[in-house]
Amino acid sequence: MPDPDFYRDFPTWLRAFLEFLEHERDASPKTIEAYEGDLVDLYRILRSQELFLTGTHADLAVLRRYLQVLSQSSGTDKKSGRMKASSVGRKLAAVRSFIKFLVRREIFEFNAARLLKTPKAEKRLPDVVHERTMTSVLSTEKREGATELSARDRAVIELLYSSGLRRSELCSIDLDALDLKARTVRVLGKGGKERIVPIGTKAADAIKAYLADHNAPPPAERKPRAPQPLFLLKNGNRMTPRMVYHIVSKAFAHADNVPNAHPHMLRHTAATHLLDHGADLRAVKEILGHESLRTTQRYTHLTVERMKKVYDQAHPRSR
Repeated sequence: MPDPDFYRDFPTWLRAFLEFLEHERDASPKTIEAYEGDLVDLYRILRSQELFLTGTHADLAVLRRYLQVLSQSSGTDKKSGRMKASSVGRKLAAVRSFIKFLVRREIFEFNAARLLKTPKAEKRLPDVVHERTMTSVLSTEKREGATELSARDRAVIELLYSSGLRRSELCSIDLDALDLKARTVRVLGKGGKERIVPIGTKAADAIKAYLADHNAPPPAERKPRAPQPLFLLKNGNRMTPRMVYHIVSKAFAHADNVPNAHPHMLRHTAATHLLDHGADLRAVKEILGHESLRTTQRYTHLTVERMKKVYDQAHPRSR
């Protein structure tokens, strides 16, 4: 029979762990929310299997069963329909941290999760939109079957593509963070780190058109007051990440070879096109706000693969 203390005490342990992340680790709200979701999944699966953790070496078999059930659950892996190995690995990392916390608090004696190997994630290249497709989607000409973009939506897509922003970064931009004369924008990235990012001419023009369409004064002419969001919803509130997703999905709905459009796709596309046209890898790293150059280097694989494809199609001795 399951240990009733585990089921009874788990919510208390989880609450203490989340408070630890917030106050002692200074984790972001999104990180805390992700940990909470992953650990609630742990509790749900263990309860459905009538299993429980004891803080001993016996937990190894329990956690292996948890991973087995987790990996077989429905997910976003298109080939298998199951949860991706990367998602399973992230959840396992949350469980490791949670049990480590319980050991430090002397609630558990042993962290069996550290004996489990993280599932090897399948290496996959990021989704990237072809330059011709980007030009077509952002064209101001009316085309049959194409989605006509509003001034706001065009500015959103132009800025995502121009500066390789995350959608959360785009939503957090205030008007006073813009310098359209210098063509730069100050964004708040992961971990609360600010960085200055260049804006392309097309994106700057799209933002000016959007501000004019909404009768908003240019940033330089605004009087000091409470921060005013750059992008707004129809109700006047700040743009949300969900709306950014909707804008991108709708804009690329009829585009060629873009089956699953999403905002991060434009970040991948910006990085790849910069490297394709000779941008320095370290400069791209700074623009994207990556902590490690290794993260940026994955985009070089795309440029190499594209170069090999062109070579194979063009060189008479490649076959």
